[in-house]
Order: sequence, then C-alpha cells, then structure tokens
Amino acid sequence: MLNILCPKPTRVLRHFLAMAVLSAGPLLGFLPQPAKAATAKIGSCYELVQLGDVNPPALERDLYVLVDQTMELPEKLQEEAYQKIINFLSPGDTIQVIGFSANAAGFYTEVIFKGVIDKRLVEEARYSVPKKVLRQLDQCYQMQDTQVRQYSGRALIHGFSKATTELPKTEIISNLSVVAKDVIAKSETPEKHVLIVSDMMENSDLLSLYGGRLESLSVDQEIKKLGDKLPFEDMDDAKVYVIGGGYLSNGKYRSSLALKALENFWASYFEQSNAMLKQFGTPSLLSGIGD
Repeated sequence: MLNILCPKPTRVLRHFLAMAVLSAGPLLGFLPQPAKAATAKIGSCYELVQLGDVNPPALERDLYVLVDQTMELPEKLQEEAYQKIINFLSPGDTIQVIGFSANAAGFYTEVIFKGVIDKRLVEEARYSVPKKVLRQLDQCYQMQDTQVRQYSGRALIHGFSKATTELPKTEIISNLSVVAKDVIAKSETPEKHVLIVSDMMENSDLLSLYGGRLESLSVDQEIKKLGDKLPFEDMDDAKVYVIGGGYLSNGKYRSSLALKALENFWASYFEQSNAMLKQFGTPSLLSGIGD
C-alpha cells in the first residue's frame, strides 16, 4: 500500500486520519496500490461484486483539489481545506488531489490521489441482488467511504509537505490548463467542482501579478493579452472555489482593493474557461463546496 503520509501532519488532520482505521477483509481489492507517478487509487465496489442484470448507478459529481506547492499555508488553512473536502464528499462522488508547482526540476503537476465513493443501489435494485452479494457490497461501501476520506487527508498532507517558497515561478495558469485538458476533459461525470488551495498570485512568463500591479490591474486587458498567448481550456462548467487567495505570510498586509482586483481577474479567467468562480476565499472559504 502506498504510504503518502508526511512526518508531521497537523493536529486536526492527524486526528481524523487516526479515526479512519484500516480494516482487513476480502474486499480490499480497491485499496490504494502503487501506480505511475505515485498515484494512490481507490476504485469502485461495483468492479468487485457481480450484480447480474442490475446496472450500477452512475457517478454524479467530481471534486478536483489543486494544491499549490509554491506557497506554505498555515496549519489553520490546511485543516480548513480538509474539512471542506470531508463535508462535501458523499456517495456518487469522485475526488482527485493534484499537486502543482513551478514546472522546475522535481516539481511538476502530479495526481496524488484518485478515489470513488459509489452511488448506492436504490431499494428497488437491491431486491434483484442476492443477499450474500448485498452483504459484500455494503461492507465494501463502508470501507470505501472510510478509505477515500482517509487518503484524501494523506494526499493533502503529501501536497502540503512538498511546498516551498524557494521556487522562482508560480505557474498557476499553465497548470490549470493541463488539468482542464488532461483530467477534467476526460470525465463524463455531469457535475464538476474545483477547489484550489493557493494564493492565486501568478508569476510566470504568461503573467505576473507581483510588483504592486494588483491595485491598478486592468482585468480585461490582461485577459486579452493572456488569450493571445495560449487558449483557454474548457473546464466543462466547473464550479471553482479558492482557499488562500492573496495570502501573505508573517502577518503582512494586502489591501482590499488588491484582493478584489485579484478575485476579478480570476473570475474573468474562469469565465473564459467555461467555469464559474463561486467563492474566492481571502484566505478562508466562508461557505462549503457546492453550497
């Protein structure tokens, strides 16, 4: 089993991970196994049991969690990210935790964890499934739900543990394009949500939001220049949430005018990408994902 725990998880994360106790049993075929790019995976229970003529219910929602590894978040915001994820997840959901950085040596976009919480069979369908199979299925449901929540926490810890402020660039836009094209576009799940844990301060060859530019930022002009440099990849009507927007460490101050300009820029960017910025946490996210 792939171990993606870092040595020092935060207190709340450590508590929740301790509560998600691993169980041994015949249905552990869905447990995370080492894979390419060190991705841990928890698959569908319906791949392990035989339902006969009963069709398994379709998945309903995707959650993509993007962790910016060019900034170091305080413990409180790390724990907030985990709580928002746990409160969101329910049967019928998939989750992917993705770390992104500056495309420097050893710091690339990586899918850390992929998990599924199966939509449950409705009562009418359960009548058509043998009782023995139902017992196996219900056991698998329970373990699957526990494992997805546990490994979502482990994936976050892994992402946060690799964070560094020593990298010269922050490639948010290019990484969003990669995720939209190579991950979101491949999903047929109808409802998509994106949680970005980042200060959203792009600093790349495409655009730099540093140097006191935010207060006088012309959003329309910057979006037009950006569109001339690369296409806006389709995010399939995703709803986007941000934790950490405009965050500054060591108690430093960013003006409300600058924060509003930053939010307006990303709202326009996501609109061009066929997505909607639902809430921009500066730095905390006041509502839940999907609310």
